[in-house]
Amino acid sequence: MLRQYRVLLRLGIASATQYRLDFVLTAFGAVCYEAVSLAFVGVVVSAFGTIGGWTFTEIAFIYGIRTMGHALHSAVTGQLWATDHVIRDGEFDRYLLRPVDPLVQLLTRRFQVTAVGDIAFGVAVVIITALTAPIDWSPWKIGYLVAAVLGSAFAESAVMLGIAGLSFRLLSVNPLLSAADMMFVTFGPYPLSVLPRAVAWILTLVIPLAFTAYFPAAILLGRTDDLYVPIWLAVASPLVGLLLWLGSIRFFHHQIRHYASPGH
Repeated sequence: MLRQYRVLLRLGIASATQYRLDFVLTAFGAVCYEAVSLAFVGVVVSAFGTIGGWTFTEIAFIYGIRTMGHALHSAVTGQLWATDHVIRDGEFDRYLLRPVDPLVQLLTRRFQVTAVGDIAFGVAVVIITALTAPIDWSPWKIGYLVAAVLGSAFAESAVMLGIAGLSFRLLSVNPLLSAADMMFVTFGPYPLSVLPRAVAWILTLVIPLAFTAYFPAAILLGRTDDLYVPIWLAVASPLVGLLLWLGSIRFFHHQIRHYASPGH
């Protein structure tokens, strides 16, 4: 399955780079979008000095982890937005006839070019904030940061994949995907400890947003007093993301049995 994914992804990237100017402009547009979003966070922080005691550098560190995770999610599973179209138009029929996992075919139908810009911007933000944030870096912390970024991608992809799997029953889930994406965009860059506790718990247990950036950043920054969950659970954020992703894959495949071809 992984080999199939790598082969099809490579073909998707080759196809996307056929029009190089469009590729560059699309990636650059993604960088501009993320830069404006981070600038907005900076304006909010400058207006209040800090947010819940978190400085701009610390919040930007959260933003960098989330942006990198989101970029990897977009590169790997960005085509989940097309699930409604694939099912309603009968494109999924072809997936079932080919000797390749249908989910792999869905995820690699096109390459998400905006992910390139997101990755470039996320790497820059993470490196800059990592060097300026009050963190005493060690090999363990560097490894944990890498794991946190991967776990962030897994967690966000798990939510979107779980929603996409409902397309086989509901046929139209793009509004739900948009709502989930908006939650990640709106609350992802901020320390969730500043929110009302009920909202923070919703963004932890219902939508696992806290595991994508806030919990790992709090651990690396040594701000464990701001956590509202046990420290061990916050430390386990990368593992939580991976487990959610594996569970969402099983859920998606389970939902395929409810597929009804529009040609029937």
